[in-house]
Amino acid sequence: MGRAGNGMKMRRAVGIREVAAQAGVSTTTVSHALNGKGRIAPKTRQRVREIADRLGYVPNATARNLAGGRTGLIGLAVAQTGEGNMAVSDYDYFARLISSASVVALDCGYALMLASPAREDAWSTAAVDGAIVVDPVDGDPVVERALGAGWPLVTTGRIPGNDRECWVDNDHFAGTRAMLDHLAARGAERIALLASPPTTSYAIDSLAAYEEWCAEHHQETVVAVTRGDLTEGSGFEMTGRLLRRKRPPDAMHSTLDRLALGALLAAPTHGLSVPRDLLVSGCADSAASKWARPGLTTLELNPGQIGTAAVEMLTALIEEREPEPRRVHIPTTILARGSTKRRVRRSEGTGRASEGDRESRTSEAGEMGRTRQTSRASRGSREIEAGEAGASGRAEAKAGSR
Repeated sequence: MGRAGNGMKMRRAVGIREVAAQAGVSTTTVSHALNGKGRIAPKTRQRVREIADRLGYVPNATARNLAGGRTGLIGLAVAQTGEGNMAVSDYDYFARLISSASVVALDCGYALMLASPAREDAWSTAAVDGAIVVDPVDGDPVVERALGAGWPLVTTGRIPGNDRECWVDNDHFAGTRAMLDHLAARGAERIALLASPPTTSYAIDSLAAYEEWCAEHHQETVVAVTRGDLTEGSGFEMTGRLLRRKRPPDAMHSTLDRLALGALLAAPTHGLSVPRDLLVSGCADSAASKWARPGLTTLELNPGQIGTAAVEMLTALIEEREPEPRRVHIPTTILARGSTKRRVRRSEGTGRASEGDRESRTSEAGEMGRTRQTSRASRGSREIEAGEAGASGRAEAKAGSR
């Protein structure tokens, strides 16, 4: 029992008392030196840390949290609307974000606890030290409970109408404009937007960017907002409605991949070939976007980086350290695949690719257009097509799901 499988004796974990004995100080001094607390001479603090490293001492996370009056639990919830619930596992974006957040939380000495966003008493049965809310909506009950309880709070995506809290997000305004440039560079002249309801910051930003881009390029806005589930079925129905118009679009960009995948399925039923007759692009780089035929061009959001940054920011708040910065933009990148594979237009007289074909990272634009984030569809002759709920058995609706 006392030996490892290779016959060697298992090494006993080093305790705080052994570190204290080696350093010639009290266990309290060791604790304060390693946690950065207390009035300790810098030389003493450094010596204690060096001895702890040499002995291989690893602080007990549970004991550390209890000593600090904490539970060691971080709550995480994906915001919902009143239209119904959704299975987080159905969306690659959330799975990647939560996976990274879990790993980083453990590295920081915390455990991640998922809560049901459908319940207003989320986390009421287990005390948490802080909360992460993914894609919050205006008046979100989980956000309101966290703020009401005074918990440290970080959101991935901004709370609509509230820019006071800490958040991690992509610059969807810049990312959407870059994707529209990508489509225009490949010959698109009438680009439609397949959009989720404008109840989350990413949907609001994407719509505002689309409207501004259309105004600058003298293109009529053609927007189809889904009302119901955010699935391939809804994308299929909305695409069909748009393609039956007298002046159908020749390209479609979607605020999430599942709607765009529905557009890929709808095109051949109307006698159109992608990308020859119709260009299609999405957002979030789901696994299905790689498997689709043709492959779906999409905007990579790097959800793993979002989850990591959110946990690091939250643990700083929990441990009463000021996070720097309090608002973080994660880069986005266009991943060009078969659904937009056409020859790039050249600018007249230059022989160079047009501005819209530059597919480098797009979120370095920072706060570009952020003051326009709450824009609603009001310009020109905006054409709204309300997608109806699809066939039974689809995933439940979720505003802001990817």
